[in-house]
Amino acid sequence: MCGRAGYPPTVADPLGDPAARERLLASIAQDSAAEHHALLRDIFRREIHHRHDTGGDDFFENLYWCAFLLHLIRDPADVPMMWQAKHTDFDAAAGFDVQFLLGAGAETTLTYLTGHRHADIARELLAYPELHEDLQAWTAFRRSYFYGHG
Repeated sequence: MCGRAGYPPTVADPLGDPAARERLLASIAQDSAAEHHALLRDIFRREIHHRHDTGGDDFFENLYWCAFLLHLIRDPADVPMMWQAKHTDFDAAAGFDVQFLLGAGAETTLTYLTGHRHADIARELLAYPELHEDLQAWTAFRRSYFYGHG
């Protein structure tokens, strides 16, 4: 059986559908997020593109949910990608908490950014008062929001 124009049929991209990405995010346990780091980065990039293309739809929370899981991984290398997401559109600028970017801690994040050609992001982050707040309450709130328990 051949697909379009004589090419073999293609397997549908399982991450191409935002509903499928939502189900996948729901299947990732918080304490095993690091095991899925590469997958979460892929999902996150797709959510940025989806948000850019649709302006937000019924799956707008996928961006924030994936950001929370990346926050739990605590890799400051994810911050430039997350900064891009925060600046995708007006709603993301307002709704994408800066705390998502601070999983590694403010000092570690700023040091990483400055040392890896992202001093511009580090300078902009310095203007956020959230840099000086304790992240425990925010993390507990987000955990409860996405997973329904503390």
